[in-house]
Amino acid sequence: MSPPPTQGSAADTETAATHAALFEQLVSGHAQMVLTFLGKLPDPHTGEPAEPDLTAAKIFIDQLDMLQVKTRGHLGASETRLLERTLSTVHGAFLECAKALNSQAT
Repeated sequence: MSPPPTQGSAADTETAATHAALFEQLVSGHAQMVLTFLGKLPDPHTGEPAEPDLTAAKIFIDQLDMLQVKTRGHLGASETRLLERTLSTVHGAFLECAKALNSQAT
């Protein structure tokens, strides 16, 4: 059995790069789900925008909010900016959709 990689090794660098890419995919995937549930992106199954589902969108927004709280101080600058920009975008889209649905109901 080989010894574990030492700090700063090529394996550590590769692992960090993999984790950074996975983090970006996670955040981007959640943002796409929010925008799909808000009817801003086409449903992948039908190709048509779905009827907005604020409850489903809020679940993914809440998960992104939780991720921001739980990872505070443990992310790199680019990961922090990605999460902040994504949250700003999805919060804005949610409010816009909620206002539109509210005005349609009245």
